Amino acid sequence: MQLKCHKDDKSDIILASWFHTYEFEKIKFNWFSYNYALNLYDCVRENKKLKSWASGMGGDLQVAHFCAYFAKRMKKSVEDKLAGFTDATLGDEEYISDYCHTNTGRQNAEIIKVAGVAWERLVSNCVTCTTRCISERFEHCDIFDRIERGGSIS
Repeated sequence: MQLKCHKDDKSDIILASWFHTYEFEKIKFNWFSYNYALNLYDCVRENKKLKSWASGMGGDLQVAHFCAYFAKRMKKSVEDKLAGFTDATLGDEEYISDYCHTNTGRQNAEIIKVAGVAWERLVSNCVTCTTRCISERFEHCDIFDRIERGGSIS
């Protein structure tokens, strides 16, 4: 069973525990969000236009915190799409400006673009992944437990 959709192990910079506080929050939807944050982090670090923005954030850890924050905010967009309230899952510039108050419109637009690339990377892996993070989004995700015990996620 494929358990991790992310291509590299960034678990030392973005922690799975940031996506659950209580036992009942160890659900597949939060695992999906964690993997989105990992993909977003990679895309931000790969983007040449965001290099100065990322360094201005205060380093890799601050970028990681932003990516986790953004991924958690995206859950609302996913839920709205699944409930039929919206036609598409969209990142909102408000998600960025609430966290990064001094960003320019150009920086926010580039982050939205990069967030879309990260989204497409993740969702393209969902086709073959057996974890079923969206269709079984409220089911318990034992991967969080394995990580806490120091075990492998695969």
